[in-house]
Amino acid sequence: MPEVLTHRRLGRVRRGASPACSRRQTSHSNACANNLRHRQSEPMDWAALLALVAAIAALVALAVVLAGTTQRTLNDLSRQLGTLSEQSQRIGELAKDIGSLQDLLRAPKARGGFGELLLERLLHDALPASAYEVQYTYKDGSRVDAIVRYAGRIVPIDAKFPNETWNALAKAADEAERRAKKRAFLQQVRRHIDAVGRYVSPADGTIDFAVMYIPSESVYYDLVLREEEGEPDLRAYCADRKVIPASPNTLLAYLQVVSLGVRGLAMQERTRELQQGVAAVRREFERFVELHDQLGRHLENATKKFDETDRALSRASSAIETLAQAPIAAGSEQVALPLRMEPRGETEER
Repeated sequence: MPEVLTHRRLGRVRRGASPACSRRQTSHSNACANNLRHRQSEPMDWAALLALVAAIAALVALAVVLAGTTQRTLNDLSRQLGTLSEQSQRIGELAKDIGSLQDLLRAPKARGGFGELLLERLLHDALPASAYEVQYTYKDGSRVDAIVRYAGRIVPIDAKFPNETWNALAKAADEAERRAKKRAFLQQVRRHIDAVGRYVSPADGTIDFAVMYIPSESVYYDLVLREEEGEPDLRAYCADRKVIPASPNTLLAYLQVVSLGVRGLAMQERTRELQQGVAAVRREFERFVELHDQLGRHLENATKKFDETDRALSRASSAIETLAQAPIAAGSEQVALPLRMEPRGETEER
């Protein structure tokens, strides 16, 4: 086949080329034909061919493995997408529930109950159970949301802040409407401050101020810390009514101080009990020393009496011994005994 192609090419060259060019092409074609016949005459390298086949087989196996891995990855991705879709549906349902909760909390009574719940949780986390009480009742029958006990007195805390007017203020369409709603909000806040100030009752053991709990940091900041021109100073108004406004963070800081104070008072009470115990032990020790000294005196007197009786016993023993050794006289003759009894006074002096 190569020879036929070569002759055909040579024929085309002879018909359309110059003699010199035809000779060069003929020489080149003959060389290629000779090279091809030489290669066909060489023996085939089977080892190289087998190595090539093995390499191709390895590549095919690798391609199969990669195809399986890719398929598994696609399957995992498909499952994860399905899980993500389910979670998205759950998030949508949760968003609906949150919307329902927001609608529920729009009622002032429900909102107040939610604020009381947050306040109770804050008190529970910051103070021991004996240091606070929720829904505390005064002597006149009025009730406050919570009280904190400190140094034998109570700190009243109110949690029913009027947030509904603040939400209406946030929805104002323009500046004029915002100012009008802001004035209405401040008026309602002042009325609420007046109501909280009535919880200050020294007759019921309260301190000289009450705490107005504002369950929102943003509302607290805008109401207490942010001042606008032409608006009344609510801080001065609160001070006149003996009311302290507190946000969740500021109330937590105050409760931490109260907690430290409660622990300090407990330590002071414990120290007082220890001092009383030490004083009682000291009195008992002094009584013991007194009894010990008295016992020592009694033992000393008993020792003296024992020595006296021992001497008297020795004298009596000597007299008896002398009497036993003396001869019995006849008739009216009597033996003078050496026994001499001493008076009681002389014996005690010895």
